[in-house]
Amino acid sequence: MSPSGTRSPLPIHSPRPSPRGSPRSSFLSSFSSAPSAVREKVALSYPRSTSSLPAIRPFVLVPLRVGNRSISLPVLRLLAPSPSIRTGPPLMKRILAGFLGSLALCVLTVVLSILVIFPAGSRGRRALSGDPSTLIFTPEQVRRVWEWEIGSGRYPSSRSLVGKYDAKIWDDVLRKGAVNAESEKRIENPGLPRWTAEDERREEQVEVEVRRKLREQGKEEWVGQSRSPPVVSMGNARRYLDIDDDRPATPFPLRPTRDSVLDLDRVMEKCDFELGRYVRDCLEVLRVNAGLDTGVRRGLMNKWAATFVPVIPSSPTPAKDEAKRQLLEAQEKDMTRVLNSTRFYSLLATRQQLSLLPPSTTRHPSHPTADDACDPNYPRIFHIFWAGPFTDKPYAAAMSFLFTQPLGLSRPIGSVPDPTVCRPQLWIWINPGPASSLPDPRAEEKMKRELKENPWSAPLLHPRFEEVVKFRLWNTSEQLDGVAEMKGWREMRLFNSGGVKYGKEVKPKPKPKFKVQRDEVAVLEEGTAMEPIGESDTSEDRVVDAIDNVEGIVKNGTASSTEKAGEGESEEEEEEPAPPRDELFLRVGSSSASGYDRLSVVLSDMARFVLTHRFGGVYLDADNLLLRDWEELWGWHGAFAYRWSRLEKYNTAVLKMQRGSALGNFIFRTAVANGLDFHPMTISRYMKDSGLEGLLLRLPDALFDPAWLNTEYYQRERPPFPYFKRFEDFFQTPAEGGAAPTALGFDGFFKGSFGYHYHNQWWSAFDPSRNFPDLGHRFVATERIARGRLVAAKLAALPHRKTPTLKETTKFGPSPTAPEPLVSGLPTGVAPRQLENPDGSRWGDDESDFDQLDWSDEGVEDDERDLSWSTVFKRTFEAFIRGERPNMYGEWLTWNVEDHRRSANDFYF
Repeated sequence: MSPSGTRSPLPIHSPRPSPRGSPRSSFLSSFSSAPSAVREKVALSYPRSTSSLPAIRPFVLVPLRVGNRSISLPVLRLLAPSPSIRTGPPLMKRILAGFLGSLALCVLTVVLSILVIFPAGSRGRRALSGDPSTLIFTPEQVRRVWEWEIGSGRYPSSRSLVGKYDAKIWDDVLRKGAVNAESEKRIENPGLPRWTAEDERREEQVEVEVRRKLREQGKEEWVGQSRSPPVVSMGNARRYLDIDDDRPATPFPLRPTRDSVLDLDRVMEKCDFELGRYVRDCLEVLRVNAGLDTGVRRGLMNKWAATFVPVIPSSPTPAKDEAKRQLLEAQEKDMTRVLNSTRFYSLLATRQQLSLLPPSTTRHPSHPTADDACDPNYPRIFHIFWAGPFTDKPYAAAMSFLFTQPLGLSRPIGSVPDPTVCRPQLWIWINPGPASSLPDPRAEEKMKRELKENPWSAPLLHPRFEEVVKFRLWNTSEQLDGVAEMKGWREMRLFNSGGVKYGKEVKPKPKPKFKVQRDEVAVLEEGTAMEPIGESDTSEDRVVDAIDNVEGIVKNGTASSTEKAGEGESEEEEEEPAPPRDELFLRVGSSSASGYDRLSVVLSDMARFVLTHRFGGVYLDADNLLLRDWEELWGWHGAFAYRWSRLEKYNTAVLKMQRGSALGNFIFRTAVANGLDFHPMTISRYMKDSGLEGLLLRLPDALFDPAWLNTEYYQRERPPFPYFKRFEDFFQTPAEGGAAPTALGFDGFFKGSFGYHYHNQWWSAFDPSRNFPDLGHRFVATERIARGRLVAAKLAALPHRKTPTLKETTKFGPSPTAPEPLVSGLPTGVAPRQLENPDGSRWGDDESDFDQLDWSDEGVEDDERDLSWSTVFKRTFEAFIRGERPNMYGEWLTWNVEDHRRSANDFYF
């Protein structure tokens, strides 16, 4: 193990020799039964793992006798002499000819490889790994992206910019003379407090050290030249909170100080994997700063302090500055034009000035429902993208949002919210059909109806939550049309992930002879377009050429009948035979490991950048759970994602970006030029090739994904708690640690982390023995439907016309999905003759049968003995909704005025 403690001591990184005669299996072979999404992550993390295929050696060693000595010469297998020539001059000639021929071919191969890898010009230069450069911006344009983001206050980092600019980019800048007098003007950084004399002295020391390293590296020409623009900190002062200060004794932790900010520079110092930091130690630092620690005396801890409160002037913004702000925001709608403008530095100076002023009091049109206390430039929105029927996964994500965030749920329904609090909102974007389907004009109406009928989503529509949980319809064409940088996307293929493109290229074909009704959610035949009925041809009706390339024709493979123009009778049009359809393009959600909805995942890779670029806020994959208040992260105005485990790559399962930023402009323009590829690994290439990695901070995975390193055999000698060896341990907690979830509960789970990413597992139930929303008497109707559907599904799985005995039908526990005898778990009072009628219908075919369900006598004996972490999470959230316990900060959910009078102090003091 290395001194940093991050090297794995296990044979996964130092394989043992295989037994003689046994084939050597690869590391990835042990994951052959894992879900496809997990296999993909493992493959990306171990791209050079050994293969189980036998090695093929192109060279052979041929012995050449010279006198009494023998010399072995490497010869290409194809040029090796025939075994029939055993001795004499012919053999020596063949060996020498084969050796010289092999040498010539090797030299030719090396020369051709160099010409391919390093072609003339800098644009097509390839890295040694073989990946072509993704860079399409000039060095001057890259510089302007940096300058605009810094001047906008979106780089609140104290790290020196020297070293953040990519070396080869700035080498081109210096060589081409792209740095001119105008661009050498200083940049005022509103994201950092104004410098003191001590700060200037420290910066001079850093500059001296950088110059020394440049000389050591032989880059003398760089010494005396500024590789980065001069940046001067001009922002508001910071007041760091004293974590050693005595805090009031409360049974629950206090919420973070209002407007407090977590200094992510200091977090990186304590948590960065590159520095050998452990996840366990990082979580303790985060706990201490958030007031979530257990009170164990550790001595003075001011060196761990990482939370500050900015000192913002309270004076109102002058009217003339407010007018400037509105004019500049209108200009920023076309960021490409701003970055290429001859007046760029004049606009930048205005942006710097406005960034120092207090936030605007006018709501932004993209977020009209925000609270008055919210900063319109930095909206507090959590985005989640979901495809297919609503299940327990987005339900659990929403419940974790209600349980942890400051939503004012302790105030009566309909009351005026606290004017000093900015409540975050959860926007759940629903993609109603397959990722490759056409938009349905009545999709929003259908979405609302289905959400009301779905037991998992119906509770979130209650008036108690309507101000903080919003359901939005995802329309691909509408969303992409809303991104100015995505012009021309209709001529491209949408489904590109890490260079793997799904579907075939669009080729012009004659229009089909059939017509399609516009209210169908259909998948088009390759190269065809939808023809609207009786209306003008619009871009929405014709939809996307990029989506048009998928195989298959309209739903069910047949055409719909339409009325003839001017006639009142219907007539079926001539049908064309449906081509074979790829089932991949028809999946809606992931029902199992084999039915993984890959295209929806690819679409979500793009959706996260679209949503944050259009609306701002934070994107979360639906397999994320919030573990604490995010107040301290909202205040950090920079963009961030987090680290891909041990690799120096991005994972965008958590992504924070600002609305209409220059960084977003760069990502979209680069993605358009590289085939609309938004896979996290490709995003990592975009950022590295351009030298813009500093603008998208790569946070340690301890903040959002604290189990990842352990699942890849790292830091297992000092793991955090709980100790997961597999992501599946969250849903199937091993027996040796099975006592912890029930004993410790939510409070003992990766305490200090902001969230937990359980990496897919869409087909694993959160609570197998109670796989329904258990929210109490206010939602008993939806609970009855969910229970009834589980029982009906179990009956449908029985052999045809098998009638259970009366004994088997008299007990109905809460576990219709638990591993029990095939016929047990049926409702009380349901006679055997009711389970199957003479006409072949079964109990539950009509949902009115669910009224017979009675679970009033269910007891603890019907439950599973050991509860997994996922089960404890779900039941904890539901107890809060039922009013049986407060949330993690001691706040009770209020349904009426009487409930509002109840507080945590009434119960715990």
